[in-house]
Order: sequence, then structure tokens, then C-alpha cells
Amino acid sequence: MQRGRALPDLASELERQANAKRDYLAFADDLSVRSNGHTDLLIGDAFPVTDIAHGQMAEYLEVPKTFYDRLREGTGELIVREQGNDPSPDRDRTLFDVMVNTLLASRGGQRRLVRTLDGNARAFLSDSYSVDLDNFDVFRVAARAIEQAGLGPENVVSAEVTERRLYLKVVSPRLEAAITPHGLRGGHGILQEPQVVQAGFVLTNSETGLGSLRISQMVYKLMCTNGWIREEAFRQRHAGRALEADEDGTVYRSDTRLADAKARLLKVRDHISDALDEDNFRDLVGKMQETASIRLEGGAEKCVDAAARKFSLTQPEKETVLGELIEGADLSLWGLTNAVTAAAQKAESYDRGTELEAIGGRFFSLTKPEIRDIIGAK
Repeated sequence: MQRGRALPDLASELERQANAKRDYLAFADDLSVRSNGHTDLLIGDAFPVTDIAHGQMAEYLEVPKTFYDRLREGTGELIVREQGNDPSPDRDRTLFDVMVNTLLASRGGQRRLVRTLDGNARAFLSDSYSVDLDNFDVFRVAARAIEQAGLGPENVVSAEVTERRLYLKVVSPRLEAAITPHGLRGGHGILQEPQVVQAGFVLTNSETGLGSLRISQMVYKLMCTNGWIREEAFRQRHAGRALEADEDGTVYRSDTRLADAKARLLKVRDHISDALDEDNFRDLVGKMQETASIRLEGGAEKCVDAAARKFSLTQPEKETVLGELIEGADLSLWGLTNAVTAAAQKAESYDRGTELEAIGGRFFSLTKPEIRDIIGAK
């Protein structure tokens, strides 16, 4: 598990972002883009557009992302010259700008929410997206809920905020168990002793439309800090009441929306309690223990290939998983899922590392035919 930020640093950054962000409501036909080495979204001021917002604009305008990106990347060569006698280069427009601005104008009076941070347009969303379930508010509620669960900052084993999501990963030492390997080893063999795991949960949230507020069950292995995330989770979608704005388009907070958001945030405490429920923990540990007795019959490389296809791992990720499996020398399904979560610690980003931990958790809900496809790969 990647460590991320220290908790005080995370709190400071979330507060900084809360004060620095600005949200704007605008009609689609009042918006336009301008490209010159990079793309600005014009909302009175010019805001450089992030990759996340570009993806959301392409989806909203119903332009295939590969085509959208091709035009965006070719702004220096794909030029349209406006008709007229004026030879000035100011009359030149990139094909990308012409396409996007024409499509925005065609959307007429549809309203869009543009979320900005540090001078960048970071999200392009509907006007009913809830801006009242943002990271700093969620963090403060989660901190109180963690305290009410009898836990403290020392139990937060990993935390981070990226352009995509906020993450809090918390463990409870009061719920502990051991997974016993069954001696299905190869090579030199190092995993002969019971492996202690503890119950935990992962809280994730996105301010940019890339996922709900979620709380998921997690199991954390003490020896190597691997983490498995169970996909079944509490979700609180960011859909809300239609937003309202000042004359300049700046979104303001209404008492009605804030009361609704507060009621939804209060559910966080209950779902943290569910994630730390002893019966739920024992159930997941039982499934983990079952995988320890399932041999990888097809051999390490073929089984890793099959798992990579099943879970859409990249070639570098597949190679890392294979290396971790060989080094761990536990040729069981348990050994394979350990290799996946160990690879999460070397992932290219914190976001992808967390996705790999969730993939590790999916091994424990595979059907018998799915397990057979992996362990019997030829």
C-alpha cells in the first residue's frame, strides 16, 4: 500500500483547496475554447483545461474521445482559415476550437457547472452536481466518525488527495485474524508462517465527477502492508438539487442544499461501523483462507497471464505481478492475490495503486468457473 501524505499535510491541503476552488454556472452557448499550445476554457476569464475536464467535455459533446484527442493534439497543424479578404493570422482557427465551439453553441441554453482550482478548469459537469459533498467537508465528518469508532490518527495507514479523488485508508487493530498458507510453494519459499491481517475501511470521494462518496471494506496485512478492498460499498452519489449562481456565474451555497448534504454526510458514520463489523470481517477472512488452498495448476506465468486478461492489467503491471509471485514463492490463489496487492505499492500513481488493491479484493468473489480459468490456464 502506498503511503501517500501524512494526515496533517492532507488536512492542510484539503483546507487550502477548499479556499482556492471556484465553481461557475454558465449556459453552454456562452462557453468557448481557445487553443494555443494548450486549451483554455473561456468563462469571462481564461482557464486552462485539465485532462479530466477534456474527457468530460468530449462526453458531453458526444465526440469520440480518440477523435477529440486527435484534433486537440493537432492544433498546430489542423487549421481553419475564416473566409474573407483579411490575410491576418488572427483569422486562423484550430479545427479543434471550431468543432468544440460549434457544438457548445448548438447546446443552446443547457447549463454546465465548471469547477476550477488554482486557475485551471478541472471538471465540466451537469448543473445538478452536488458541490456540497466536497473533500474538506467529507474529511471533517470522517475524522469525527473515526474518533467515534474508537480509532485515531495512528490508525490511518494511508491517505492522499489526487486530481481524481480523496482517499482515507483506516485499520482497526481490535479486529485481527491470521491466514495460514498451505505449503503450496515454489522456489525458496518464504511465506510459511501465518499472515496476520486486520479489518479496515477505505473512504474515497471525488470533486471532479469521477466517483461517488464511497466507504468500502478493507483488509490490511501487517507483514508487508498489502491491502485488499472489497468492491461492495456504501455509495453516496453527487447528484443534488439544481445549483444557483450569482450574476457573474459563481455558484453559491443555499441553506436547503447544505441541510441536504449534512443529512447525507451523517450516514458516513453508520457505514464506517458496517465496514468494521466483525461478522463482515470474519466472512472475508474465510474467503481469503479458502484461496490459500487453491493451487495454481497452470504455472506462475500462465496464471498471471490469465489474471491480467481478466482484470485488464497493463504489460508492466503483469510483469510486476509475476515478479512478486515468484519472489513470494506461494503458488496458490492467495499467493497470486498477494502479488497483485504487492504490485499496487509500485503502481504509477496512487489512484492506480488503489485500483489494484480493489482488483486484489475481487479474487475473493470469483465464481468457480472464473477461478478455474485462472488457476488452470494453459
